[in-house]
Amino acid sequence: MINNNSQIKISELNNLPLGILRYVRLIGLEGFIWTAALFYFTFFVNPLETHFTICPLSNVGFEYCPGCGLGNSISLFFNGYFIESFKTHILGIPALIIILHRIYSIIKFNLKKQKTTT
Repeated sequence: MINNNSQIKISELNNLPLGILRYVRLIGLEGFIWTAALFYFTFFVNPLETHFTICPLSNVGFEYCPGCGLGNSISLFFNGYFIESFKTHILGIPALIIILHRIYSIIKFNLKKQKTTT
């Protein structure tokens, strides 16, 4: 039998001043995925080197894949290769702007939702 006093309730986690749950609710699952992807492109992908890929077009032997080009373009942009980023995929920089705007919109919506519920 579990003692009810030792259980942590979700409502108690919401009252933590800097609780992780508060920030998870603020950014949401979609925002977390977009942020994690941008973090990955910034710090873990070296677009100047070849790497393992699960891309079916690259594995079949095509030299150019629009999806891979978009990711490489964003990674090049984060690493300071702005002209190469534009040459790799013309829509890389606009896609980055759209993704950043989407993350901002999610946070703004969730902040507004939190203010109306409290």
